[in-house]
Amino acid sequence: MIDDTVTGFFVVRRKEIRDYSRGRFVALELGDHSGRIKANIWEPDQFALEELAEGMVVKLQGSVGEYRNQMQMTVRRIRQATDDEYEIEQVLAHSPISREERRARILDLTERIENTYVEKLVRSFWDDEEFFDAYLLAPAGKLWHHAYIGGLSEHSGNVTELAIEVGGHYDFVDRDLLIFGGLLHDAGKVATYTRSTMFDYTDEGRLVGHICLADQWICQRAAAIEAFPERLLMELRHIVLAHQGELEFATPVVPQMAEAFIVYFCDEIDSKMGAFARIREKHGGVGWSDWVKMLDRFLYFGREKL
Repeated sequence: MIDDTVTGFFVVRRKEIRDYSRGRFVALELGDHSGRIKANIWEPDQFALEELAEGMVVKLQGSVGEYRNQMQMTVRRIRQATDDEYEIEQVLAHSPISREERRARILDLTERIENTYVEKLVRSFWDDEEFFDAYLLAPAGKLWHHAYIGGLSEHSGNVTELAIEVGGHYDFVDRDLLIFGGLLHDAGKVATYTRSTMFDYTDEGRLVGHICLADQWICQRAAAIEAFPERLLMELRHIVLAHQGELEFATPVVPQMAEAFIVYFCDEIDSKMGAFARIREKHGGVGWSDWVKMLDRFLYFGREKL
């Protein structure tokens, strides 16, 4: 809050040395589990000028003020934090749902699959403990939606349950395909983002992309299952390849199956609601948001309840 004195651990997300009338100052963007804030060091020492680096976890003391209607921190003291001083959950946002609950939810949804081949293919991902651990830790995005530890598995569970609900209204829809698509449409994000002290793109994430990575893994694991039906594999791949809906959004193909349409729209719903929840919390849950560039509009959160 404005005028608060803050002592805590933060990740340096951005650093820039700038000139002003009294010399040089260091402009920062800091982050922790609760969000991001801009900060300035007006009288930087050698550490702040030369050693302080993006991605570093620091311990600092500062005061919170306001500049152009946004909170901004003035840093009084700052140093690099040692590994034993903080937990990663302090500096990275994380899902409100525990890892154990998210794991159980994913396995429960998998148990609802009736087709033996689809079940084997999905379980081949979960039986790979290294992959499943990474899936449970990964974010679903860098900044926009579910951009926190555990965000991928939370989002995937949401999409799967939404898809099952929607698909239940149409007798021609294959529920097994929906579960597969919901659980694995974003599986490539396991290798798309770094998870050290802040989320950023890996080389694979930028050069190959999460959709192509997931498709590659699906093909590799299906090849290890004896007599996996070629047409079934093609349909499963299509749901993943088409889940971003439109070619302009970097999806390789557009949805052309009922199940692909459902997974696409359910993914849209949950990603938008995830972003809405993040923006709503930032603004205290009432009134209007600032202009949201990604949506090209303001968002309204309602009036404060009396």
